[in-house]
Amino acid sequence: MKRRILVLLLAMISAFGAVESTAQNSQLILSLQARISVLTCTPGPDLYSVFGHTAIRVEDVQKGQMLDEVYNYGTFEFSESFYLNFVQGKLDYKLSRTDFGTFQQEYIYTGRGIQEQVLRLDSADKQLLYDLLLENYNPENRVYRYDYFYDNCSSRVGEIIQRAAGGDMKLTYVSAVPYSYRDAIDNYLWSMPWSDFGIDLALGMPCDRILDSGDDFFLPDSLLKELHYATYGSGGLCFKPQEVIPAEFAPSSSDIGTPLQVFLAVLLIQVLFFRLRRGKPGISFFDRILLIVTGIVGWLLFFLWFFTDHQAAAWNFNLLWANPFNLFFAMLSVKAMHKWAYMYFQVNLIVVSLLLVFWVFLPQNLHEAALPLVIALGWIAWRGAKLKKTSSPQVSA
Repeated sequence: MKRRILVLLLAMISAFGAVESTAQNSQLILSLQARISVLTCTPGPDLYSVFGHTAIRVEDVQKGQMLDEVYNYGTFEFSESFYLNFVQGKLDYKLSRTDFGTFQQEYIYTGRGIQEQVLRLDSADKQLLYDLLLENYNPENRVYRYDYFYDNCSSRVGEIIQRAAGGDMKLTYVSAVPYSYRDAIDNYLWSMPWSDFGIDLALGMPCDRILDSGDDFFLPDSLLKELHYATYGSGGLCFKPQEVIPAEFAPSSSDIGTPLQVFLAVLLIQVLFFRLRRGKPGISFFDRILLIVTGIVGWLLFFLWFFTDHQAAAWNFNLLWANPFNLFFAMLSVKAMHKWAYMYFQVNLIVVSLLLVFWVFLPQNLHEAALPLVIALGWIAWRGAKLKKTSSPQVSA
């Protein structure tokens, strides 16, 4: 009993200390010399870092001591369920706080640069921005559900600055050429052609919506540009970006083994198999492999659309060629395929043919590397559509 009382008292003391610490933070008044800036970090070598990063830096002198904090909305905890949560769109990120020296060490080590934009907010709006950061940093507020396009480490920085600046802040940047979410991220993936293809494959029609002002906050470089051209009162929102750490890492790409080259090779192999069979009608072993692979891809796309929280994976036109039912018909026996498959291939031939005809007119921008696969699947459908209900099947095992 005494032990339980002691544990309860310790918990109460700990809770009181946490509340007191939070209260002290919220009562911290920034001096007139305080600086708040946006840190924009250059892309890194890994997929998770290829789009760059954004954080907020707060500098001030408080009671003779230097305050130099970085607030980072891009922190996550790696656990056994990380990949499962990521696939399901249920990945939680949180706001972390550290000193600038610690923050910059990672970027020095990986050769990534940091640019700093000092905000020209007045004292009241600086204080409001700092109070909002402290409020977000409270344990009950710091964790949020991550969404790459609509709620991430960069978009949160842009939104909290807008909240602090209020109506005095105006976004004035207008792109010379309208672009979509898909266009925006494609610019960063040129050195990772397979990642580019995979992401394009998984993202549906919502990613092809043309961006409005502020929609590009999700990309650190775009946020930097939006803030650079934004106005605040009668002047600019921030000073000219200054390089804090120069970028040493430069992305590079190999032109060998790109998705387009590989899938063209797949189409060539299909032709060779057809020639080796001396033009015999029906579905070959290689055709079955292609149907199995595209069927599996189709089920994955179907899962992302209907069974996850990924909003950007909805209405995916890639399902017109990566048909989940390809897997079913590829696994049928010769006899079963003889009975049912020709009807499926007749319908599939119409769908694939229309897809090729209207490829450039679709509301979703499909990756060009998929074209050889679509042609290969169309050829399979054409040969499959010629299957007849006869006593001698025309399907090879």
